[in-house]
Amino acid sequence: MRLAVIGAGAIGRVHARNVAAHRESTLAIVCDKNAEAAETTADQFGSSAVQSVEEALHGNLDGAIISSSTSSHGEVAAACIAAGVPFLCEKPLASDLETAREIVAAARRAGLVAATAFNRRFDAGYAGIKAAVSAGEIGRVEAILMTSRTASPPSVEFTRTSGGLFGEKGAHFYDLARWITGEHPVDLFAMGSALVNPAFADIGEVDTAMITMRMPSGSLCQFDFSWRAAYGQDERVEVNGSLGMLQTFQEPVGRFLRSKVSGQSQDGPMPTWYERFAPTYAEELRSFLGAIRSGDASGLPSLEDGLAAQQIADAAKESLRIAQPVRLENPLD
Repeated sequence: MRLAVIGAGAIGRVHARNVAAHRESTLAIVCDKNAEAAETTADQFGSSAVQSVEEALHGNLDGAIISSSTSSHGEVAAACIAAGVPFLCEKPLASDLETAREIVAAARRAGLVAATAFNRRFDAGYAGIKAAVSAGEIGRVEAILMTSRTASPPSVEFTRTSGGLFGEKGAHFYDLARWITGEHPVDLFAMGSALVNPAFADIGEVDTAMITMRMPSGSLCQFDFSWRAAYGQDERVEVNGSLGMLQTFQEPVGRFLRSKVSGQSQDGPMPTWYERFAPTYAEELRSFLGAIRSGDASGLPSLEDGLAAQQIADAAKESLRIAQPVRLENPLD
Protein backbone atom coordinates (compact mmCIF):
# COMPACT_ATOMS: atom_id res chain seq x y z
CA MET A 1 0.00 0.00 0.00
CA ARG A 2 1.19 3.47 -0.91
CA LEU A 3 1.32 5.81 2.08
CA ALA A 4 2.22 9.46 2.58
CA VAL A 5 3.79 10.80 5.76
CA ILE A 6 2.79 14.42 6.25
CA GLY A 7 5.21 16.15 8.60
CA ALA A 8 8.90 15.22 8.68
CA GLY A 9 9.75 16.09 12.27
CA ALA A 10 10.93 13.57 14.87
CA ILE A 11 7.70 11.54 14.93
CA GLY A 12 7.28 11.87 11.18
CA ARG A 13 10.69 10.29 10.67
CA VAL A 14 9.68 7.41 12.97
CA HIS A 15 6.58 6.80 10.86
CA ALA A 16 8.53 7.15 7.62
CA ARG A 17 11.07 4.56 8.77
CA ASN A 18 8.35 2.08 9.72
CA VAL A 19 6.36 2.56 6.51
CA ALA A 20 9.49 2.09 4.40
CA ALA A 21 10.47 -1.05 6.34
CA HIS A 22 7.06 -2.76 6.35
CA ARG A 23 6.63 -5.45 3.69
CA GLU A 24 3.02 -4.42 3.03
CA SER A 25 3.59 -0.69 2.54
CA THR A 26 5.59 1.75 0.44
CA LEU A 27 6.59 5.23 1.51
CA ALA A 28 5.30 7.05 -1.57
CA ILE A 29 5.47 10.65 -0.37
CA VAL A 30 7.07 12.68 2.41
CA CYS A 31 5.46 16.10 2.83
CA ASP A 32 6.70 19.02 4.90
CA LYS A 33 6.53 22.79 4.46
CA ASN A 34 10.26 22.75 5.22
CA ALA A 35 11.70 21.57 1.91
CA GLU A 36 15.00 20.46 3.46
CA ALA A 37 13.24 18.31 6.08
CA ALA A 38 11.02 16.69 3.44
CA GLU A 39 13.90 16.02 1.04
CA THR A 40 16.25 14.67 3.71
CA THR A 41 13.68 12.15 4.95
CA ALA A 42 12.53 11.23 1.45
CA ASP A 43 16.11 10.66 0.27
CA GLN A 44 16.81 8.48 3.31
CA PHE A 45 13.97 6.11 2.44
CA GLY A 46 13.88 6.35 -1.36
CA SER A 47 10.68 8.39 -1.51
CA SER A 48 9.47 11.59 -3.16
CA ALA A 49 9.39 14.92 -1.32
CA VAL A 50 6.75 17.64 -1.62
CA GLN A 51 5.89 20.74 0.38
CA SER A 52 2.16 20.99 -0.38
CA VAL A 53 -0.42 18.76 1.33
CA GLU A 54 -2.65 18.97 -1.75
CA GLU A 55 0.22 17.76 -3.94
CA ALA A 56 0.97 14.94 -1.50
CA LEU A 57 -2.62 13.70 -1.64
CA HIS A 58 -2.97 14.11 -5.41
CA GLY A 59 -1.26 10.82 -6.20
CA ASN A 60 -2.66 7.31 -6.03
CA LEU A 61 -2.48 6.90 -2.24
CA ASP A 62 -3.95 4.23 0.01
CA GLY A 63 -3.45 6.18 3.22
CA ALA A 64 -1.68 9.02 5.02
CA ILE A 65 -0.09 9.50 8.42
CA ILE A 66 -0.47 13.02 9.80
CA SER A 67 2.57 13.92 11.90
CA SER A 68 2.76 17.64 11.20
CA SER A 69 2.47 20.29 13.93
CA THR A 70 -0.64 20.03 16.10
CA SER A 71 -1.87 23.41 14.91
CA SER A 72 -2.02 22.07 11.32
CA HIS A 73 -3.94 18.86 12.06
CA GLY A 74 -7.36 20.31 11.27
CA GLU A 75 -6.26 21.60 7.88
CA VAL A 76 -4.41 18.40 6.93
CA ALA A 77 -7.22 16.11 8.11
CA ALA A 78 -9.74 18.17 6.11
CA ALA A 79 -7.56 17.75 3.01
CA CYS A 80 -7.36 13.96 3.54
CA ILE A 81 -11.14 13.77 3.93
CA ALA A 82 -11.71 15.85 0.78
CA ALA A 83 -9.34 13.56 -1.14
CA GLY A 84 -10.92 10.39 0.29
CA VAL A 85 -7.58 9.25 1.75
CA PRO A 86 -7.71 7.19 4.99
CA PHE A 87 -5.55 8.73 7.68
CA LEU A 88 -3.91 8.13 11.03
CA CYS A 89 -3.51 11.42 12.92
CA GLU A 90 -0.91 11.96 15.59
CA LYS A 91 -2.11 13.26 18.92
CA PRO A 92 -3.23 15.74 20.06
CA LEU A 93 -6.01 15.59 17.49
CA ALA A 94 -6.10 19.40 17.30
CA SER A 95 -5.08 22.59 19.08
CA ASP A 96 -8.62 23.17 20.35
CA LEU A 97 -11.82 21.27 20.99
CA GLU A 98 -13.85 22.88 18.21
CA THR A 99 -11.32 21.88 15.52
CA ALA A 100 -11.22 18.35 16.94
CA ARG A 101 -15.02 18.16 16.70
CA GLU A 102 -14.89 19.33 13.09
CA ILE A 103 -12.36 16.62 12.18
CA VAL A 104 -14.49 13.90 13.80
CA ALA A 105 -17.74 15.07 12.21
CA ALA A 106 -16.25 15.43 8.71
CA ALA A 107 -14.59 12.00 8.78
CA ARG A 108 -17.79 10.44 10.08
CA ARG A 109 -19.86 12.02 7.26
CA ALA A 110 -17.36 10.77 4.70
CA GLY A 111 -17.37 7.23 6.12
CA LEU A 112 -13.58 7.29 5.93
CA VAL A 113 -11.17 5.02 7.79
CA ALA A 114 -9.52 7.43 10.22
CA ALA A 115 -7.91 7.05 13.64
CA THR A 116 -5.90 8.80 16.33
CA ALA A 117 -2.30 7.66 16.87
CA PHE A 118 -2.31 6.66 20.53
CA ASN A 119 0.61 4.27 20.12
CA ARG A 120 0.80 3.40 23.83
CA ARG A 121 -2.29 1.23 23.48
CA PHE A 122 0.01 -1.12 21.55
CA ASP A 123 2.50 -1.43 24.42
CA ALA A 124 2.43 -4.97 25.83
CA GLY A 125 2.45 -3.76 29.45
CA TYR A 126 -0.41 -1.32 29.04
CA ALA A 127 -2.40 -3.79 26.95
CA GLY A 128 -1.86 -6.40 29.67
CA ILE A 129 -3.21 -4.04 32.33
CA LYS A 130 -6.24 -3.26 30.15
CA ALA A 131 -6.93 -6.98 29.68
CA ALA A 132 -6.53 -7.72 33.41
CA VAL A 133 -8.89 -4.91 34.42
CA SER A 134 -11.46 -5.98 31.81
CA ALA A 135 -11.27 -9.55 33.13
CA GLY A 136 -11.99 -8.34 36.67
CA GLU A 137 -8.68 -9.59 38.06
CA ILE A 138 -8.32 -6.70 40.53
CA GLY A 139 -12.01 -6.15 41.16
CA ARG A 140 -13.40 -2.63 41.04
CA VAL A 141 -10.87 0.00 39.97
CA GLU A 142 -10.42 2.53 42.76
CA ALA A 143 -7.36 4.56 41.77
CA ILE A 144 -5.04 5.03 38.79
CA LEU A 145 -1.65 6.73 39.15
CA MET A 146 0.28 7.72 36.03
CA THR A 147 3.76 9.27 35.92
CA SER A 148 5.37 10.66 32.80
CA ARG A 149 8.62 12.63 33.03
CA THR A 150 10.63 13.37 29.92
CA ALA A 151 14.41 13.19 29.94
CA SER A 152 14.87 16.12 27.54
CA PRO A 153 12.34 18.96 27.51
CA PRO A 154 11.05 20.29 24.19
CA SER A 155 11.93 23.75 23.00
CA VAL A 156 9.67 26.68 23.76
CA GLU A 157 9.18 27.14 20.00
CA PHE A 158 7.97 23.54 19.59
CA THR A 159 5.65 23.92 22.56
CA ARG A 160 3.91 26.92 20.97
CA THR A 161 2.27 24.70 18.33
CA SER A 162 2.35 21.23 19.92
CA GLY A 163 -0.37 21.40 22.56
CA GLY A 164 2.05 21.80 25.45
CA LEU A 165 2.36 19.62 28.52
CA PHE A 166 -1.41 19.13 28.89
CA GLY A 167 -1.97 18.31 25.22
CA GLU A 168 1.24 16.92 23.72
CA LYS A 169 2.23 14.79 26.68
CA GLY A 170 -1.07 14.44 28.52
CA ALA A 171 -3.16 13.14 25.61
CA HIS A 172 -1.53 9.69 25.78
CA PHE A 173 -2.38 9.26 29.45
CA TYR A 174 -5.91 10.62 29.41
CA ASP A 175 -6.52 8.09 26.67
CA LEU A 176 -4.94 5.26 28.66
CA ALA A 177 -7.11 6.10 31.68
CA ARG A 178 -10.29 6.11 29.56
CA TRP A 179 -9.26 2.94 27.73
CA ILE A 180 -8.35 1.00 30.86
CA THR A 181 -11.47 1.99 32.81
CA GLY A 182 -13.96 2.27 29.97
CA GLU A 183 -15.09 5.57 31.52
CA HIS A 184 -14.91 9.27 30.70
CA PRO A 185 -14.11 11.64 33.60
CA VAL A 186 -16.80 13.82 35.14
CA ASP A 187 -14.54 16.39 36.77
CA LEU A 188 -10.90 17.44 36.88
CA PHE A 189 -8.51 19.69 38.81
CA ALA A 190 -5.07 20.73 37.56
CA MET A 191 -2.11 22.55 39.06
CA GLY A 192 1.09 23.46 37.22
CA SER A 193 4.32 25.46 37.32
CA ALA A 194 7.19 26.44 35.05
CA LEU A 195 10.11 24.88 36.93
CA VAL A 196 12.20 23.38 34.14
CA ASN A 197 12.36 26.48 31.95
CA PRO A 198 10.89 29.82 33.10
CA ALA A 199 10.40 30.74 29.42
CA PHE A 200 7.44 28.35 29.30
CA ALA A 201 5.55 30.79 31.51
CA ASP A 202 6.15 33.53 28.93
CA ILE A 203 3.96 31.66 26.43
CA GLY A 204 1.35 30.65 29.00
CA GLU A 205 2.57 27.08 29.40
CA VAL A 206 3.78 24.95 32.31
CA ASP A 207 6.41 22.21 32.35
CA THR A 208 5.46 20.49 35.61
CA ALA A 209 1.89 19.53 36.53
CA MET A 210 -0.39 17.40 38.65
CA ILE A 211 -3.92 16.55 37.47
CA THR A 212 -6.65 14.70 39.34
CA MET A 213 -9.72 13.27 37.58
CA ARG A 214 -12.81 11.55 38.93
CA MET A 215 -14.67 8.94 36.89
CA PRO A 216 -18.45 8.32 37.00
CA SER A 217 -17.83 5.19 39.11
CA GLY A 218 -16.02 7.32 41.71
CA SER A 219 -12.56 5.97 40.88
CA LEU A 220 -9.79 8.58 40.88
CA CYS A 221 -6.94 9.19 38.41
CA GLN A 222 -3.78 11.09 39.30
CA PHE A 223 -1.35 12.30 36.62
CA ASP A 224 2.20 13.42 37.45
CA PHE A 225 3.72 15.18 34.42
CA SER A 226 7.09 16.85 33.94
CA TRP A 227 9.29 17.84 31.02
CA ARG A 228 12.32 16.94 33.16
CA ALA A 229 13.72 13.68 34.47
CA ALA A 230 17.42 14.17 35.14
CA TYR A 231 17.85 10.41 35.59
CA GLY A 232 16.29 9.42 32.23
CA GLN A 233 12.87 8.86 30.69
CA ASP A 234 10.38 7.85 33.39
CA GLU A 235 6.93 6.46 32.70
CA ARG A 236 4.88 4.32 35.09
CA VAL A 237 1.27 3.27 35.51
CA GLU A 238 -0.35 1.80 38.61
CA VAL A 239 -3.97 0.63 38.86
CA ASN A 240 -5.29 -0.17 42.33
CA GLY A 241 -8.47 -2.18 42.71
CA SER A 242 -10.63 -3.77 45.38
CA LEU A 243 -8.91 -7.16 44.86
CA GLY A 244 -5.36 -6.19 43.95
CA MET A 245 -3.02 -3.89 42.09
CA LEU A 246 -1.37 -3.75 38.65
CA GLN A 247 1.87 -1.91 37.82
CA THR A 248 4.17 -1.34 34.88
CA PHE A 249 7.91 -0.92 35.34
CA GLN A 250 10.94 -0.02 33.26
CA GLU A 251 13.98 -2.19 32.80
CA PRO A 252 17.28 -0.25 32.61
CA VAL A 253 19.21 -0.55 29.34
CA GLY A 254 22.40 -2.61 29.60
CA ARG A 255 21.75 -3.37 33.23
CA PHE A 256 24.55 -5.02 35.18
CA LEU A 257 25.09 -6.17 38.76
CA ARG A 258 27.73 -4.42 40.87
CA SER A 259 28.97 -6.43 43.90
CA LYS A 260 31.23 -4.74 46.47
CA VAL A 261 32.04 -4.97 50.15
CA SER A 262 29.43 -2.28 50.78
CA GLY A 263 26.73 -4.39 49.08
CA GLN A 264 25.16 -5.14 45.72
CA SER A 265 23.47 -2.76 43.28
CA GLN A 266 22.08 -2.98 39.77
CA ASP A 267 23.19 -0.33 37.33
CA GLY A 268 22.16 0.84 33.87
CA PRO A 269 20.54 3.92 32.30
CA MET A 270 16.80 4.23 31.86
CA PRO A 271 15.62 3.68 28.27
CA THR A 272 14.80 6.65 26.08
CA TRP A 273 11.14 7.04 25.06
CA TYR A 274 11.98 5.57 21.65
CA GLU A 275 13.91 2.60 23.03
CA ARG A 276 10.89 1.74 25.13
CA PHE A 277 8.11 2.41 22.64
CA ALA A 278 9.63 1.73 19.19
CA PRO A 279 7.71 -1.58 18.85
CA THR A 280 4.39 0.20 19.46
CA TYR A 281 4.78 2.37 16.36
CA ALA A 282 5.37 -0.69 14.20
CA GLU A 283 2.33 -2.42 15.68
CA GLU A 284 0.23 0.71 15.22
CA LEU A 285 1.20 0.79 11.54
CA ARG A 286 0.30 -2.88 11.14
CA SER A 287 -3.13 -2.16 12.58
CA PHE A 288 -3.61 0.88 10.33
CA LEU A 289 -2.74 -1.12 7.23
CA GLY A 290 -5.22 -3.79 8.29
CA ALA A 291 -7.91 -1.14 8.73
CA ILE A 292 -7.27 0.23 5.23
CA ARG A 293 -7.56 -3.28 3.77
CA SER A 294 -10.72 -4.22 5.62
CA GLY A 295 -12.39 -0.84 5.93
CA ASP A 296 -12.75 -1.54 9.66
CA ALA A 297 -10.81 0.74 12.03
CA SER A 298 -12.19 -0.76 15.25
CA GLY A 299 -8.74 -2.09 16.17
CA LEU A 300 -7.37 1.45 16.33
CA PRO A 301 -8.03 4.32 18.75
CA SER A 302 -10.82 6.31 17.12
CA LEU A 303 -11.00 9.98 16.24
CA GLU A 304 -13.63 10.16 18.97
CA ASP A 305 -10.95 8.97 21.43
CA GLY A 306 -8.77 11.81 20.20
CA LEU A 307 -11.66 14.24 20.70
CA ALA A 308 -12.18 13.00 24.27
CA ALA A 309 -8.49 13.46 25.10
CA GLN A 310 -8.62 16.95 23.58
CA GLN A 311 -11.54 17.85 25.84
CA ILE A 312 -9.60 16.70 28.91
CA ALA A 313 -6.50 18.66 27.85
CA ASP A 314 -8.57 21.81 27.37
CA ALA A 315 -10.28 21.26 30.73
CA ALA A 316 -6.86 20.93 32.43
CA LYS A 317 -5.76 24.25 30.92
CA GLU A 318 -8.99 25.90 32.08
CA SER A 319 -8.70 24.44 35.58
CA LEU A 320 -5.16 25.79 35.83
CA ARG A 321 -6.33 29.21 34.64
CA ILE A 322 -9.20 29.57 37.13
CA ALA A 323 -7.57 27.54 39.96
CA GLN A 324 -10.77 25.53 40.38
CA PRO A 325 -12.12 22.10 39.42
CA VAL A 326 -13.79 21.85 36.00
CA ARG A 327 -16.87 19.75 35.25
CA LEU A 328 -16.75 17.61 32.09
CA GLU A 329 -19.60 16.39 29.95
CA ASN A 330 -19.02 13.47 27.59
CA PRO A 331 -17.98 15.14 24.30
CA LEU A 332 -19.43 12.24 22.33
CA ASP A 333 -22.99 12.71 23.62
